[in-house]
Formats: sequence, structure tokens, C-alpha cells
Amino acid sequence: MPVSSTDIQRIFASIANRYDALNSILTLNIDRRWRKKTIELCGLRKNQKVLDLCCGTGQMIIYACKAVGKDTKVIGLDITEEMIEVGYKKLGKPLSDYKYELIQGNVLELPFEDSAFDCITIAFGLRNMPDKMKALSEMYRVLRPGGKAVCLELSKTETPVLKNIYNLYFNNILPFIGYLGTRDKKAYEYLRDSVNGFMSKTQLKAAFDSTGYKDTGFVSLTCGVAAIHYGTKPI
Repeated sequence: MPVSSTDIQRIFASIANRYDALNSILTLNIDRRWRKKTIELCGLRKNQKVLDLCCGTGQMIIYACKAVGKDTKVIGLDITEEMIEVGYKKLGKPLSDYKYELIQGNVLELPFEDSAFDCITIAFGLRNMPDKMKALSEMYRVLRPGGKAVCLELSKTETPVLKNIYNLYFNNILPFIGYLGTRDKKAYEYLRDSVNGFMSKTQLKAAFDSTGYKDTGFVSLTCGVAAIHYGTKPI
């Protein structure tokens, strides 16, 4: 059964206060390294305008702000008000000298003009979109010509030795740990199911291609359990 934007909003609202801590536990803190690597791959320069979609509690915002400098505002957008509230509390101290704004909105209907941003990032959010091609298209619309879209997403390892171990952990242990931490079994069952039903790395690259992005590709992370996908809007 398809998951709606309202369903996504409810799921993430229920885990907002413990989302960051559980992510660190469930990924052995590797997710922070993945996010940092994603921003590095963006190749950001001072004063470039950055939009981070599905920003959640703002983990990508920290890296983006430090990449573009203190004079340029970084925008984060998320559909869940509770995640944004946690984000503002979390970012206040580390980004006290930087400019940023977190706004509530839907990736499928971005509230921005065409060609408004130099770079758009989305971490662990594309697979949650009810219409993934529409999401990629909206990102393309608000990206300036020559700008870059970069997507960090969970994936499936193809390493034979790790595949069975990973599947056991991801399909059985992860939802159970998530439940112990949040008492919301459905939220972490959804995490498992959303990854299992998501596009492969090559399929997502093809989706970038068909949307119109050029110079597309992906970088596998940690034996393929995650990947950074990227593409550039033609000039």
C-alpha cells in the first residue's frame, strides 16, 4: 500500500526527539561520516546558495553552513514540524555565527522560484517520497543551470560475505532496536520496508538521467550499504 505525505509526516513526528540518537546507535555513528562526505562531494564554494531537503533536525545544515561561510543563508526544508523544532534547538549553539533557516514544506511542491539554488542536497529522504520522479523534477526546477543535486541514501550491499549479515540486521534487529528506543514499532518497520522497496543504485542513476541531469553517478559507501548520488543541471 503506497505511503502518503501525511503518513510520512506522522511517522517522523513520532520519533523526532530521539531521531539523531537512534541514527547514531543504529549506524554505529557512521551516518555522520556519510553526511560529511556528501557535503564534500558537493564541492561548495563560499556564498553559494544551498537547499537541504528533508532536513530533519538539521544534521546536513551544519556541514553546509561551514562550507559556504557566515555570510550566506542555508535553507533547510522538511515536512514535519516536530523535526524542525528539534533542529532549531540543536543548531542554535554550533551555528550561532552562521545564517540558516528551517522551513516546513513538501518536496513535491517546493515553495521556491526556478533556478534559485546553486546546490541541493537530500539525505535519507528521497525514498520517502510518494512520487520520487516528481521530487527529482522539483529539485531540477529550483536548481540553477550548472548547479548540482546530491542525494545520500541507504542502499543494499552486494558484498557476498556481508549480504546475509546485513539483511539479518536490517530486517530483524534494526526494527527491534528502533522500537526499544522509541516505542514506535511501525516507524522502524517503515524504515526497513522503505529501503527494501527503493531503487537500486543503477536505477536511481537512471532516474537522475531521465529527469535531465548530466554527469550523473554515485559513490558507494561502507561496502554499499549507502551511496551518494549526484547530477548537474545543464547550462
